Amino acid sequence: MDVPTSSQGGHDAADRERAVREFQKMTGLPITGKVDKKTVAKMKSPRCGFPDVLKPSQRPVFKWPNNQVTWKVMGYTRQLGGASQRRSFINAFKKWSDVANINIREVGGGDADILIDYKRRDHYDGSPFDGRGRTLAHAFFPGSHDISGDTHFDDDEQWTLGTKEGTNLEIVAAHEFGHALGLGHSSNSKALMAPYYQGYDPDYKLLYDDIYRMTSLYGGRAATRPTSRPRVTTRRPRVTTRRPRATTKRPSTKPSICDLKFDSLFMNGDDRRIYAFRYRKIYRFESDQNGIEKSFTKVSRKVLTPRVPINTGAAVVDRYRRLYVFKGSKLFRYTRFRLDAGFPKRITIPFFQNVDAALEYNNVIYVFKDDKFSIWHENYSRSPPSGYPKPISSYWKGIPNNVEAALNINDGYTYFFKGSKYFKYNNRYQRTEYRKDKAPAWLGCGRAVPK
Repeated sequence: MDVPTSSQGGHDAADRERAVREFQKMTGLPITGKVDKKTVAKMKSPRCGFPDVLKPSQRPVFKWPNNQVTWKVMGYTRQLGGASQRRSFINAFKKWSDVANINIREVGGGDADILIDYKRRDHYDGSPFDGRGRTLAHAFFPGSHDISGDTHFDDDEQWTLGTKEGTNLEIVAAHEFGHALGLGHSSNSKALMAPYYQGYDPDYKLLYDDIYRMTSLYGGRAATRPTSRPRVTTRRPRVTTRRPRATTKRPSTKPSICDLKFDSLFMNGDDRRIYAFRYRKIYRFESDQNGIEKSFTKVSRKVLTPRVPINTGAAVVDRYRRLYVFKGSKLFRYTRFRLDAGFPKRITIPFFQNVDAALEYNNVIYVFKDDKFSIWHENYSRSPPSGYPKPISSYWKGIPNNVEAALNINDGYTYFFKGSKYFKYNNRYQRTEYRKDKAPAWLGCGRAVPK
């Protein structure tokens, strides 16, 4: 990034200070507005050749159509073996396809969406390289031009694998492929899509910011499509859940509705109503979401057929309006409240057994257990995705461990429940707004208060 001067477009001191502040914010430096030694050092450090901040008219809005992408290597560097380079590219693409609903495949012949090559200096794409150091690589956004999606690595750099020496090819490739799939740079200095190379990390991961922005483009990792075509909806289904109780014995006294605890919660994709499981019963919230609909409360098995577990651990609705119910080591799946063929299934991954809660956000399902959370997909059979589970506190700031339920209702917030309290989490700013009593806001007890 070049700092403007008065001879470059007539910018004054205030413009220069704003530009420096923006650069410091982007790179995680103390925001002073002054070009100090740390700022100069960062400006000179290795980085991606993609612009840091684009003007509104330049902001990319492109993605690959039909969520299908092909790639091909046009040439390899002589610094590493061809097979190891190809494996690095496969691994780098997999970082994104593991979390986003996008099919990325290599082709051997013919054309491809993303062409990968090594270049030096001016290679006639409008973005010349500068020799070793500074700009490491660059990529172009998706589109209909011949160069759209193409990814170039500076062959003057020292490309390495599995060592702190030089520049790690796989990490840089994962970053550049993020651009080739449609992402700009991140203002989170720790994210993979941050503009500056952060050094070799054998266990590098996508941060929440990386995942959120990529799934905003392509949706969460695709589940197996249902045999019947899902109805079109303009809103996302949401869901939640709670840790299963250790007993299956019916409570000896009937609790007040104001003391109702949730085994799990979910928002149904068809009627857009919130439902709650508790022991053998299922409750439905009023259409304004303030209070339980007294005329609906029913035994669960009369709503979900032919069978439904008691004391559910978690419930969540996916993008196809299918309801998943977690109970211990078993997984139930329902379409329009009827159990799908082949279910229940055994949950083979220990972390996804006996979960506390689950929710769907941006077409990605998240599962919570004890003090950790993970992305979840029905097809996971061996282990959670790379880098998971993670501590709840690492992303869901202000949310307690051992939550009982969680719910998204498409209002910009996620709601977590524990005991008599609920926590309102701001999705945009990634922070907890407040903790309040559950009964007035959700169960219609006492004077109604806004959520």
